[in-house]
Amino acid sequence: MEVIEKSRKFRTKKFSGTARRLHQLGISANMMTSLSLLFGLTAIFFLFSNYVLFVLFAILHLLADGLDGLIARISKTSEFGKYFDLSTDSLITFLILIKLGWYLQDYYPYFVAGLFLVTVMIHLLSKAKSPIYFLRTTYLGTLIIILFPLMPTKITLLIGSYFIAGAIVIYSLVKEISWLVNKRNRFK
Repeated sequence: MEVIEKSRKFRTKKFSGTARRLHQLGISANMMTSLSLLFGLTAIFFLFSNYVLFVLFAILHLLADGLDGLIARISKTSEFGKYFDLSTDSLITFLILIKLGWYLQDYYPYFVAGLFLVTVMIHLLSKAKSPIYFLRTTYLGTLIIILFPLMPTKITLLIGSYFIAGAIVIYSLVKEISWLVNKRNRFK
């Protein structure tokens, strides 16, 4: 959680001026989230086929995603925007795992994607109150490094990356279930 908070402070410090200018131009947080979704889908499209375009659109996706939160804090945030951003981020993670399974012809990334969807559903049904660990930013960064054109033994690293993703998803699921059990016990 400390890493997330440091990242949030860094983004606020570096990009708040840009967010203010975009807001003054009439660009809403939801518009920026839509742009983030478009960039993320494009990055996934180029994953495993064009490294440079994958990296470009992955970075644009992450920048747009960071800016949508800053614009939302400047303007009035909405419940829809909160869930739209969460859904967009989750969809990108889900699709990365699906494409990884397809590329490697392995079922494990599909299993991880399914478990990830369960964690997202629990989080959504709890009205975003249950703990959840997102892996999209870390996963995109890991893929950028692993897929670097000169990197040897990419397949082994890709397999290791989705095993780590699976461990994070299972940990997140355990934390959510624990949260649900504790919440239920408090109301007895």
